[in-house]
Amino acid sequence: MRFLLIALLTLFFMPPVQAAEFDIYQSGFKPLHLAWMVAAPTDESDAKQLIHDVVRHDLNSSRSFSTLDPLSFLDNIEGTLKHVEYADWRIIGADILAVCQLKRSGKRLQAQVQVYDPFRSKLLSRFQLTAAPKSERTLAHAIANRIYQTATGIPGYFNSHILYVRKHGDLADLIYMDQDGANKQTVGRNFTLLLSPDWSPNNQRVALNTYVGDRPRLEIFDLATGRRRTFGAFKGLNSTPEWSPDGHFIAAALSYTGNTEIHLYNTRTKKWRQLTHNPAIDTTPTWSPDGKWIAFTSDRNGTPQIYRIRLSDGEVQRVTHSGSYNTSPSWSPRGDRIALIARKSWEYALATVRADGGDLRYLVTTGHIESPSWSPNGQMLLFSREVKGVRRVYRIPSWGGRMEAITGPGKDASDPAWSH
Repeated sequence: MRFLLIALLTLFFMPPVQAAEFDIYQSGFKPLHLAWMVAAPTDESDAKQLIHDVVRHDLNSSRSFSTLDPLSFLDNIEGTLKHVEYADWRIIGADILAVCQLKRSGKRLQAQVQVYDPFRSKLLSRFQLTAAPKSERTLAHAIANRIYQTATGIPGYFNSHILYVRKHGDLADLIYMDQDGANKQTVGRNFTLLLSPDWSPNNQRVALNTYVGDRPRLEIFDLATGRRRTFGAFKGLNSTPEWSPDGHFIAAALSYTGNTEIHLYNTRTKKWRQLTHNPAIDTTPTWSPDGKWIAFTSDRNGTPQIYRIRLSDGEVQRVTHSGSYNTSPSWSPRGDRIALIARKSWEYALATVRADGGDLRYLVTTGHIESPSWSPNGQMLLFSREVKGVRRVYRIPSWGGRMEAITGPGKDASDPAWSH
């Protein structure tokens, strides 16, 4: 919940009431039409159905693909495995054809996959993947990753995971799940208050903003053991931690010096150093993927805006110039764009901007929107959204489109964080 500290900024800036006017960006991108088939021996029907469904869901949910109805197919998988009639697939508009043949080798399941481009009459990729026993879902995600990368040239993200915070009464839990919502489990229970989880680069630990009584502190939480270690418990604010790409530092906002500034924690020496030095409020740091810059929120020019600081020499550059309220930056893993939360007349919007400040795009509005987090390949965004007092986690393609809730309506969900 990166808005916790940003609330302080509103004390210095109260925008006038006016009609909200967000121009929602739409790229005009059209998903690739995918024909997807799986063959397997009769005794592997359960594995066949699971792999078919998981791959289909992965690729559809990415919004880069739209799977075609099998009833439209002019050939079955047995015939296609023997010979691909490209014209039959062009007739039904298949941009990509992917076929998978499953077989058991001892206790391990093997998948042989071919990916074709019917309009170029070309085999794009042929690969074989193997799964350990009871790992069919992992195998399916791996297949989806390879199809995605073959067709788009961008790595898939379907074997990634998501953390989010679920509040219940006066306590909060840390929830883990696969990116498709499977394997959901509570990994941390009954925190007094829990905010801003951030994965370490190796996905083994999480930096957290927690509270003991009414005092905030920063902790490192080990996902395998559940152990917690405090690394920031200064007087005043300790908030919004984020790991550096190499895992050697954690940036956070601290106020023990008398002013809220960005500080860096060295995970090897366990020492802190102050990064920003400005009488304004500096908060919500986020690292560029090359580790050379940190973007952050500051009101140093009178209103909350996104800035970036170069670590090599401390040069600060303003990133956002449109609008009078831009906060909560999150740098894309691709390095090209920064996600943020904007506001006009008390209406919130999820937006992205180029790292140099150009091409501001509003992706979604309505509701109280918070906590943007990128997929590992920079093609999707998570965020939390509160409507009528109920918070849920949503995702949306980074180029815009329809948002989709990935947590249910019955339980509070916020502060999503996507693994690397």
